[in-house]
Amino acid sequence: MGRYTSYQKQQEKVKRNEVHPVMRGIGCLLLVLVPIIAYGTAVYVVDYGVRRGWPIPIAWLGILDIPPLLQKLAGLAVVWNFLQGQNNLIANLVFALSISILIFGVLAIIYGFTYKLFGPPEYGPTDVPPERGRKVKRYKR
Repeated sequence: MGRYTSYQKQQEKVKRNEVHPVMRGIGCLLLVLVPIIAYGTAVYVVDYGVRRGWPIPIAWLGILDIPPLLQKLAGLAVVWNFLQGQNNLIANLVFALSISILIFGVLAIIYGFTYKLFGPPEYGPTDVPPERGRKVKRYKR
Protein backbone atom coordinates (compact mmCIF):
# COMPACT_ATOMS: atom_id res chain seq x y z
CA MET A 1 0.00 0.00 0.00
CA GLY A 2 1.11 3.48 -0.76
CA ARG A 3 1.55 6.23 1.71
CA TYR A 4 -1.66 8.08 0.89
CA THR A 5 -4.03 5.16 0.39
CA SER A 6 -6.76 4.46 2.87
CA TYR A 7 -7.53 1.10 4.42
CA GLN A 8 -11.15 2.02 4.93
CA LYS A 9 -13.84 0.95 2.53
CA GLN A 10 -14.98 3.79 0.31
CA GLN A 11 -18.62 4.80 0.68
CA GLU A 12 -20.65 4.78 -2.49
CA LYS A 13 -21.53 8.23 -3.72
CA VAL A 14 -25.19 9.08 -4.03
CA LYS A 15 -26.22 9.16 -7.67
CA ARG A 16 -27.64 12.48 -8.76
CA ASN A 17 -29.83 13.39 -11.68
CA GLU A 18 -31.53 10.00 -11.61
CA VAL A 19 -35.28 10.00 -12.05
CA HIS A 20 -37.31 8.10 -9.49
CA PRO A 21 -39.02 5.03 -11.00
CA VAL A 22 -42.45 6.24 -9.88
CA MET A 23 -41.94 9.48 -11.80
CA ARG A 24 -40.99 7.46 -14.89
CA GLY A 25 -44.21 5.49 -14.58
CA ILE A 26 -46.29 8.64 -14.19
CA GLY A 27 -44.57 10.21 -17.18
CA CYS A 28 -45.20 7.14 -19.32
CA LEU A 29 -48.84 7.10 -18.25
CA LEU A 30 -49.21 10.80 -19.08
CA LEU A 31 -47.66 10.28 -22.53
CA VAL A 32 -50.47 7.83 -23.26
CA LEU A 33 -53.38 9.49 -21.44
CA VAL A 34 -52.93 13.14 -22.44
CA PRO A 35 -53.28 12.59 -26.23
CA ILE A 36 -56.33 10.36 -25.67
CA ILE A 37 -57.97 12.97 -23.45
CA ALA A 38 -56.99 15.72 -25.91
CA TYR A 39 -58.53 13.85 -28.86
CA GLY A 40 -61.76 13.24 -26.96
CA THR A 41 -61.91 16.90 -26.02
CA ALA A 42 -61.09 17.95 -29.59
CA VAL A 43 -64.05 15.98 -30.97
CA TYR A 44 -66.41 17.93 -28.71
CA VAL A 45 -64.68 21.26 -29.38
CA VAL A 46 -64.80 20.82 -33.17
CA ASP A 47 -68.48 19.85 -33.08
CA TYR A 48 -69.22 22.85 -30.87
CA GLY A 49 -67.19 25.12 -33.15
CA VAL A 50 -68.99 23.93 -36.27
CA ARG A 51 -72.38 24.53 -34.65
CA ARG A 52 -71.34 28.02 -33.46
CA GLY A 53 -69.76 29.04 -36.76
CA TRP A 54 -66.11 29.24 -35.70
CA PRO A 55 -63.70 30.00 -38.56
CA ILE A 56 -62.44 26.43 -39.00
CA PRO A 57 -61.04 25.88 -42.53
CA ILE A 58 -63.46 23.99 -44.77
CA ALA A 59 -60.70 21.64 -45.96
CA TRP A 60 -60.36 20.31 -42.40
CA LEU A 61 -64.03 19.42 -42.13
CA GLY A 62 -65.85 16.45 -43.62
CA ILE A 63 -64.59 13.08 -44.73
CA LEU A 64 -60.91 12.58 -45.56
CA ASP A 65 -60.01 12.36 -49.27
CA ILE A 66 -57.48 9.67 -50.06
CA PRO A 67 -55.62 9.90 -53.39
CA PRO A 68 -56.55 7.18 -55.91
CA LEU A 69 -52.96 5.96 -56.09
CA LEU A 70 -52.99 5.15 -52.37
CA GLN A 71 -56.44 3.52 -52.60
CA LYS A 72 -54.99 0.95 -55.00
CA LEU A 73 -52.82 -0.48 -52.22
CA ALA A 74 -54.83 -3.56 -51.25
CA GLY A 75 -53.04 -4.15 -47.95
CA LEU A 76 -54.07 -0.76 -46.58
CA ALA A 77 -57.73 -0.94 -47.60
CA VAL A 78 -58.79 -1.54 -43.99
CA VAL A 79 -56.91 1.57 -42.85
CA TRP A 80 -58.34 3.74 -45.63
CA ASN A 81 -61.89 2.56 -44.87
CA PHE A 82 -61.42 3.37 -41.19
CA LEU A 83 -60.02 6.84 -41.95
CA GLN A 84 -62.82 7.62 -44.39
CA GLY A 85 -65.36 6.64 -41.73
CA GLN A 86 -64.11 9.40 -39.40
CA ASN A 87 -65.87 12.74 -39.70
CA ASN A 88 -63.78 15.96 -39.37
CA LEU A 89 -60.61 13.90 -38.83
CA ILE A 90 -58.10 16.61 -39.78
CA ALA A 91 -59.79 19.26 -37.62
CA ASN A 92 -59.95 16.79 -34.72
CA LEU A 93 -56.23 15.99 -35.05
CA VAL A 94 -55.22 19.67 -35.28
CA PHE A 95 -57.29 20.59 -32.24
CA ALA A 96 -56.06 17.50 -30.36
CA LEU A 97 -52.45 18.53 -31.02
CA SER A 98 -53.03 22.06 -29.76
CA ILE A 99 -54.93 20.81 -26.69
CA SER A 100 -52.11 18.31 -25.97
CA ILE A 101 -49.53 21.10 -26.12
CA LEU A 102 -51.67 23.17 -23.76
CA ILE A 103 -52.10 20.30 -21.26
CA PHE A 104 -48.40 19.39 -21.32
CA GLY A 105 -47.50 23.07 -20.82
CA VAL A 106 -49.77 23.37 -17.79
CA LEU A 107 -48.35 20.14 -16.36
CA ALA A 108 -44.79 21.42 -16.88
CA ILE A 109 -45.61 24.65 -15.01
CA ILE A 110 -47.20 22.69 -12.15
CA TYR A 111 -44.20 20.36 -12.02
CA GLY A 112 -41.83 23.34 -11.92
CA PHE A 113 -43.68 24.89 -8.98
CA THR A 114 -43.75 21.64 -7.02
CA TYR A 115 -40.08 20.97 -7.75
CA LYS A 116 -39.21 24.45 -6.48
CA LEU A 117 -41.22 23.85 -3.30
CA PHE A 118 -40.21 20.27 -2.50
CA GLY A 119 -37.00 19.76 -4.47
CA PRO A 120 -33.43 19.94 -3.20
CA PRO A 121 -32.05 23.29 -2.05
CA GLU A 122 -30.64 25.57 -4.69
CA TYR A 123 -27.25 25.88 -2.99
CA GLY A 124 -25.30 23.08 -1.33
CA PRO A 125 -23.09 23.29 1.75
CA THR A 126 -19.98 24.10 -0.31
CA ASP A 127 -21.56 26.83 -2.44
CA VAL A 128 -20.88 30.48 -1.83
CA PRO A 129 -24.08 32.46 -1.38
CA PRO A 130 -24.85 34.81 -4.27
CA GLU A 131 -23.69 38.38 -4.07
CA ARG A 132 -26.62 40.55 -2.97
CA GLY A 133 -25.39 43.90 -4.08
CA ARG A 134 -22.10 45.43 -4.98
CA LYS A 135 -20.96 48.18 -2.69
CA VAL A 136 -19.20 50.83 -4.68
CA LYS A 137 -17.02 53.41 -2.96
CA ARG A 138 -17.88 57.00 -3.48
CA TYR A 139 -15.69 58.80 -5.94
CA LYS A 140 -13.46 61.46 -4.37
CA ARG A 141 -11.18 63.86 -6.19
